[in-house]
Amino acid sequence: MNQKILEKATEIIQKRKISAENQALQNKIQAFDDPLFKKLYQNYVEKMLSDTKEGKTEDYSFLKTQMDKRLQELGIDSIEPDYFCKKCNDTGFDHEKYCSCLVETINALLQEQSGFGKLEKFEESNFDIFDDKNLMQKLYSKMQEWCCSPFNKTLIYISGDTGTGKTFLVRCMASKLIENHHLVCLTSAFAMNQDFLKSYSCKDIEQKQSLLSKYFDSEVLIIDDLGTEIRQPFITNNMLYQLLNERKNKHLPTIITTNLDLKDLQDYYDERVSSRVIDKATSICLSIKGPDLRLKK
Repeated sequence: MNQKILEKATEIIQKRKISAENQALQNKIQAFDDPLFKKLYQNYVEKMLSDTKEGKTEDYSFLKTQMDKRLQELGIDSIEPDYFCKKCNDTGFDHEKYCSCLVETINALLQEQSGFGKLEKFEESNFDIFDDKNLMQKLYSKMQEWCCSPFNKTLIYISGDTGTGKTFLVRCMASKLIENHHLVCLTSAFAMNQDFLKSYSCKDIEQKQSLLSKYFDSEVLIIDDLGTEIRQPFITNNMLYQLLNERKNKHLPTIITTNLDLKDLQDYYDERVSSRVIDKATSICLSIKGPDLRLKK
């Protein structure tokens, strides 16, 4: 995980927590200006303390109802913090693990950083635009199932000509993965390769790590338009091989879209890169055929 992204996401969650607690404090101060509410609250607290000392467990719903009614009369929502996330109370952690709200915030930042714009939904797919509607429905269904699976196959390779719907499909996949609380890094092959080239000439270890960690360590990595990057073969081929190999060894899912079929892939990069992709034990390779849908529209 890119440390800067994690820090920024944590900061957003913390600001939500502080905002909710500040609003609750203001509401409490306002409510305590009312003598009737103040008396009701004191009765509630005294009753709880008294019962706790005596080891009693009582139902305080009647007293809470009276307080809530008075708050409503005063036009005050609540004197308790209205946290954005009810699972973790805006701490970002649920039972010592990243809460789904923190995961979603991280994913939103990664998506923003990737420049992919808005994501799509599987449910909004229009299959009437495809020449082979039934085939595409099956393909989309297979990818939706994979997004909800334990990722026994860790590499998805989607090839096809320009405008056949590859990027739309991976945007649907990214949306479903995020919905399932996975950390997703979306990037274009061009942007990723630029970071590869920068890291190669970078002498600062921390800066190098910052450039590469989001690709090597993200839970799910989506690379769009592989093969369109401005390549320096020695650097690009080596870094791409290292990336695919390490992610495979760590069982981290990688999704690739490209205009390169499997034969073109080996010719364009090298056998080491293609071997990471065509491994049937760990990869799903799909080919989308058809005309440019943008021209068709």
